[in-house]
Amino acid sequence: MFRKFLLACMVLSAFTVQTQAISINELNGSPQFKNVYQKTDSYQGTYPKDRLINYLNTYSVEALEYAAPHYKLKGTFYTVYTYTRGTFITEYEVTATYNTNYSLGSLIHASQIAQPSPSMYAVIKAAQDDSGIQIDLREVKRFNGDGTEVSSTVPLVHQLRPLDRSRSDQDLFAIADAMFVVAYQQHFDDIVVK
Repeated sequence: MFRKFLLACMVLSAFTVQTQAISINELNGSPQFKNVYQKTDSYQGTYPKDRLINYLNTYSVEALEYAAPHYKLKGTFYTVYTYTRGTFITEYEVTATYNTNYSLGSLIHASQIAQPSPSMYAVIKAAQDDSGIQIDLREVKRFNGDGTEVSSTVPLVHQLRPLDRSRSDQDLFAIADAMFVVAYQQHFDDIVVK
């Protein structure tokens, strides 16, 4: 009986689930990863981020809800941080909920119906007040540039909030828009709800 147990343990250990490591070479070389946002920062503080790049795993995008004008998509993206002291990769899962009543195209259309010659200031103000996208962002793993997983005492990020069209959310808005393009072959702000 004990021998059967040991044999079963040996067989199970041979088929253990491996964690999916990711490296910069894979992000740059595989067509499933799309560079959707990139920023170079010249900040000279304690931890300067010389460069930040977000890659969307286009194979991971899945539709969770499709009830126009409301959509919900889920996907995985990777953020590559290049510091002076090294390169680090963070894997995130994001669920984005879209309301196309607030897409830029819909806001322009609605303002033209309300007023024949709308003020662009009013349209821009409405777009800044509500982007129409809410995200649930979860940090999953952290890696070194070579793909080895990093264990850290710093807690993993979890955010549930609406996206802003300002500079502070440019990267997340680009990811949410890229997910929408992967799923529906058009940009979120190009949708017009009539």
